[in-house]
Amino acid sequence: MKNPLVGPILTILKNNPNGISEFDILKALKERLPEFSQLAKDTNLLLFRQHFLIMNALYQLQSSLWQEDNLMLSISAMRIHLVSETHIQLSDSTTISDSVDAKLAAYYLDWEEYEKTDVEEVSRLLNSFYKGISLGGDRDSALKTLQIQSNNPTKTVIKQQYRKLAQQHHPDRGGDQDLFIDLRQAYEYLMF
Repeated sequence: MKNPLVGPILTILKNNPNGISEFDILKALKERLPEFSQLAKDTNLLLFRQHFLIMNALYQLQSSLWQEDNLMLSISAMRIHLVSETHIQLSDSTTISDSVDAKLAAYYLDWEEYEKTDVEEVSRLLNSFYKGISLGGDRDSALKTLQIQSNNPTKTVIKQQYRKLAQQHHPDRGGDQDLFIDLRQAYEYLMF
């Protein structure tokens, strides 16, 4: 299915020859297409749908530009830009199916992913993300850092112990900054 954002995004890319971020593409699309902000009532679902549609259009463009015009569309987290044939260093990975981002492209080019993702799925994805970025380490180590003897302390106990130790070791009070950060990391890990 052809994404209706392909044309507007191609115009945005053309007007930004040095590249542009996805966030700036999102802002430009919101200005040009008011209906782009009406894809869902739930804020998180709206953001997911906007992101998905942008990425889908970018990967459609990436494929068609290479096949039809020998232009490469470089898609990264920080910068999206067109690269002409003269600037492309040909390698074994000149097509999407062979490239490093093949899995991302496959996901964003699959309209079923867009259609099946509802408010609950976005919530699950966000929770999974937050758990994935939560501090590494284990519970025992965090308990030891906060000097908590119980294996199953309440959130109140964790908070009280953190505040007590944070006050003692705060850098503004002559405490060790690294220890203070360790205390905060342990607190965040246990409170999550």
